[in-house]
Amino acid sequence: MKTKASRRPFSDPFDELSDEAFEREVLEALEHGTTKISLRVPNDLLGRTREAAGRRRVPYQSLIKVLIDQGVSRLERVPDEPKTDPIRRRTRIHRRSSPRG
Repeated sequence: MKTKASRRPFSDPFDELSDEAFEREVLEALEHGTTKISLRVPNDLLGRTREAAGRRRVPYQSLIKVLIDQGVSRLERVPDEPKTDPIRRRTRIHRRSSPRG
């Protein structure tokens, strides 16, 4: 039986913002042009996101856009470190070594 790897608890990047500052962030994110995408996310993550959006009285898709923007902004501020980058570790495609002949 396989067990899921433990995950770090969700850290809300907006906990320290006032309601007014959070609303400004959401509205600013909505003002930019958009492109429709399809994204598969785990059911529990979507549920937690909807709950967080509900507590803030904002649409959950708007919250997702703001979270993506904040995450990418954070990545842009930090120099790339391939060996320690958790995103690269989680998304790395593991290739089989070519057979030696």
